[in-house]
Amino acid sequence: MTEENGFKSGFVAVLGRPNVGKSTLVNRLVGTKVSITSPQPQTTRGPIRGVRNGAHYQAVFVDTPGSQKPRDTLRSRMQQQVLDSLSESDVVLLLFDVTPVRASPGGAGLGIGDRYVARLVAESGTPAIACLNKMDLLRNRSEVLPLVEEVSGLAEFEEIFPLSAVEGLNVEPLMGR
Repeated sequence: MTEENGFKSGFVAVLGRPNVGKSTLVNRLVGTKVSITSPQPQTTRGPIRGVRNGAHYQAVFVDTPGSQKPRDTLRSRMQQQVLDSLSESDVVLLLFDVTPVRASPGGAGLGIGDRYVARLVAESGTPAIACLNKMDLLRNRSEVLPLVEEVSGLAEFEEIFPLSAVEGLNVEPLMGR
């Protein structure tokens, strides 16, 4: 992050498993469609950048491919792009999808893949904000409280934000950070 005369600029990597809403959030943050959104996993195959300018800042958001353990050559290349974006960024927005909590009896919480991505972010040392996305799909907002506790135990996050990238819920307060 650079700062000159009160003006801040920096790169913000948007990471998470496939289909957690990274592209939707980046589109919302920059105010225009820069990334393709699709229910098909792995639509984003390389980093896509979008810029948001404010009175005292410029943020370059980097939409990354869905992070997962590489099991073939394509996924290995995509995962390397995620790692490169992580190492080149000033801040990370790590997205988690809250809908598995609702979909599973008793609430499934985080999966192995979520823990894998969180560990990559924690090991990078890059400041990170955890974003609990798809809040609009929860019937009962109290379902997310156990997930907040679980996420807080994964890494030293600057903050944990429940949000909805589709509806814009808590996206502007996130930008205030």
